[in-house]
Amino acid sequence: MPFKYPSLVDRLLANSYPSETHVHAGERCWVWMGKTRNGYPAMTLRYKSGPRKGKVYNAGAHRLALIVFKGRRMTPKMVARHLCNNPLCINPAHLLGGSQRANVRQCVNDGRHKTPFRDPEKRTAR
Repeated sequence: MPFKYPSLVDRLLANSYPSETHVHAGERCWVWMGKTRNGYPAMTLRYKSGPRKGKVYNAGAHRLALIVFKGRRMTPKMVARHLCNNPLCINPAHLLGGSQRANVRQCVNDGRHKTPFRDPEKRTAR
């Protein structure tokens, strides 16, 4: 039988460590050491009740951190925005729930969004 954590909070904290190099607003990032999916932290969980009871599903650990630590309600269309620009961070102080539109706007404002077809130097002749 696999090891069981007393709570989801303990499981999130046990699978992360405070970063020495990544800091945002004076607080260190909590870097995820567990499973990743598409470069973002992921966890495998089981449904506790309902018709799918006992079935496994994957959930984003950064989304769960928002739900567990901040009590934030996350709909399926919402995303967890990383204010620290570190996709492996699960520190709830560095996370903010929001829409994909707000996430992309933050990405563009931070200068991380690369759009080659809009950059005149990278545009190729067609």
